[in-house]
Amino acid sequence: MTPHQPDPHHILKSIARLSRALRKVYDTRARDYGLSLARLEALLIISANEGLTQTDLADRLQIEAPTLNRTLDGLARDGFVERRPDPEDRRLRRVVLTDHARAEADALFRFSEILRAELLAGIPTEELDAAEDTISRIFANLERLSLADEAPDEQP
Repeated sequence: MTPHQPDPHHILKSIARLSRALRKVYDTRARDYGLSLARLEALLIISANEGLTQTDLADRLQIEAPTLNRTLDGLARDGFVERRPDPEDRRLRRVVLTDHARAEADALFRFSEILRAELLAGIPTEELDAAEDTISRIFANLERLSLADEAPDEQP
């Protein structure tokens, strides 16, 4: 690559910078609720899908089990969630909101919606759709590469 050519990975760097900046703003603004972006994302998914297993929740959040466990530990300690044994399979733990979290759910949804609207203000829907399509394609490529990396080497 010569100094005059654009960096072919500029969009990937932009996505990484955007992710860090988004987390910083969410974490700063959500502090009043005792939350971070990771904890808020978990609560929003749990609220829409109460009773998910920890494994299913980790999959939906696209995080590893140890990371989810730390998030759930904090949410449980602060009175937002409970882990309950599955009545049919005691090895599974299901995650549900506490009454405290249910009481705060509307405020958390409003907080998230307002911040999302502020972040996307002035950007036409068509541009957001195109950006989302591009990011989805990059994500699909990542999944394909991840599956290829996980596949056992084939022997001739």
